[in-house]
Amino acid sequence: MRRIFALPIVALVALVAAGVGNAGREQQQLTCTGLGTITVTVTTTTNDQSVAWGVGTVSNRLHGIPVSFSGTITDLTTGMVLDSFFQAKGHGNGMHTQPTINCTSPPETATAGELGIPGVDPDDVIEFDFSAQVVLKP
Repeated sequence: MRRIFALPIVALVALVAAGVGNAGREQQQLTCTGLGTITVTVTTTTNDQSVAWGVGTVSNRLHGIPVSFSGTITDLTTGMVLDSFFQAKGHGNGMHTQPTINCTSPPETATAGELGIPGVDPDDVIEFDFSAQVVLKP
């Protein structure tokens, strides 16, 4: 089942909606511990390695550097967890000595048919939950 979700997870983890071959900027809504709901500007690209660990800008003077990502894909119709993941920067050693905050994105939903998930009823509603541990830098 993990292979089925590998590409969608990479795309969602990276928060990428950029055009093919082009880097760009995109805004995301996140809820972060101590900050509340904020708008973060992130760089998007088709290179998964560079975008996943890129810096998000909260304002002209505050930046967030992600150090880990996690998420869950759940079939809400059946209540079954289809997949989950955790990825840490530097195999868990990336910036681990600095304080972090937790940031989550609003859950995203679509039908299994819209997502093209094989082996799941196309009418089932699928939810993707995402969170990141972030080091804030002024």
